[in-house]
This record gives sequence, C-alpha cells and structure tokens, in this order.
Amino acid sequence: MQKSILLIVCLLSISLSAQKVKVKKSEVYIDNTKVAYIEKIKENGSAYYQVSNNDKTPLFKTQELQQKSLIYASDKTFPYRALYGDKLKDTIVIAKKNYWLSEKRVIEYAVEIGLLNSIGFDESKAEEILSKPASFPLWISENLEKEKKLLKDREFKVDRSFDDTNIYVESNALKKGISQLNKSMVDKKDFDIYQGDPNGEHILIGHGIYENGTVKGEYLFILNSKKVPLASYSGAVFKIYGTNQELSALDHDVDTLSGTKTDNSIKAMAIELIRRGVL
Repeated sequence: MQKSILLIVCLLSISLSAQKVKVKKSEVYIDNTKVAYIEKIKENGSAYYQVSNNDKTPLFKTQELQQKSLIYASDKTFPYRALYGDKLKDTIVIAKKNYWLSEKRVIEYAVEIGLLNSIGFDESKAEEILSKPASFPLWISENLEKEKKLLKDREFKVDRSFDDTNIYVESNALKKGISQLNKSMVDKKDFDIYQGDPNGEHILIGHGIYENGTVKGEYLFILNSKKVPLASYSGAVFKIYGTNQELSALDHDVDTLSGTKTDNSIKAMAIELIRRGVL
C-alpha cells in the first residue's frame, strides 16, 4: 500500500515537472506557451483567484471555502480550498490539509489534476474529475463523522417535568481547557443545570460551559445531559443550533457573560431553551 502511494506521488511529481509552469504578471505559461490568465480578486471581505483563458473568458475560480459544523452551525467551520464556477459544473475540492493558495500554486494544482495543460483548459478532464464522488479533505470528513454520531443524542431529554423552569445552576472553578470551537487553550468554567429543589428532590437536565480566550471572544454554551451542544451565546447573540435560530438582544433575557453574572446567564439560557422545548 505504501509503495503504491509513493508511486502515485512520484508519477504526479514527474508529470508536474514535465510541464513547466510559470506565472508572470497574471499570465500563465505551461511549457513556455501562454495558456491562461490568473487574477486575485477581492470583494465582500474575501478574495478568490479567477482563472481565464487567453481571450479572458472565465474558466474557474479558486478560493478558501467553509464547511459549517453539523453541531455548532456558523459558530464553527472547517476551512478547505476548492475550484468552482464558470466552466466547472460543480466544485472540485483540493483534498489537502492547510493547502495555502497563491497564483502559481493554483495553476500547479490545476496542472497536477489535468485541468490545465500546454494546450489550455481540458473540459473533458473537468467532466471526468466531476464524475467521481466529491470528498472533503480527510480531516474534515473525520470531524463530520464524529459530529454525526454525537447528533444522534441531540433530541435526548431526561424524564422530568419538561415545562418546569424551576432550575438552578452549580458551577465549577475556572480552569484552562480546549475551546469548543477550535484547538486553542482558553479559560473555561463548567456548569451543571438542575431542575427542582437544591435541598430536596432534583434532577440533572443539562450542562453549561463558559469560555474566554479564543479569537472569537467570550462564549457560553448549553449542552443536554448527553453533552450534545444545543445553543451558544456571544456578543449578545443567542444561537439555537438544531433550528439554526439566531436571537438578537431584544429576543432573549440573557445578560452579560462576565464576572459573577455568568451563572445567571447560564440559567437564563437554560430557561429560554426549556420554554422553546429544546432542553
């Protein structure tokens, strides 16, 4: 198996080296023949590379795209790079992790997969590539599969009085931990959410997490008793994951995240989710 992989890599390297790629002032040369143009275009706060033929007819675009998390929705995304649009009827994913883009690397990848050659754009090769099942980079596919397994318990609720908002929260000490949204270290505080009397009959119905220190700022999360994330709160926006709702400050009663009020914020989030039948 390892020998086969090595052989494929070698063949790709030989193929690429056999076709000399050069990009000069947006002009694309393969084997010293000008075959295309490439231009970096910035719009709406993002950028993409536009590849066109010698007549400036658009062929395809290349850009970093985002796959939303199945659990955290827009709070968490998995970045990947892809070729799409214009003469491509679907998206061709660059199935390489952390593959940074530049004018030359976009062209080199297009040559590597046979989309561009010394004659120009190979439309038949594009159709051949797109006829095969599309796949995300392996690391994204693995993360999405893990999320699918966790999602099976998103609707779970412990047997109790579901509309009772007589709840209380117990919190643990602030500590360092891994963010819910990425691999960065953050300050975290865990919470347990109970329904009932603290000094009498009560039942655990969910959990809460406070974190601070990611590039995304402060966050609160509510999880059910199976520890499946149900909602988040950050920047006065309350997001309910299962229904993809985003509630503004006028639509919920959650206050600040900071200081001693964090417990109250977790409680307010939990009550909001109970009223909506989510928790």
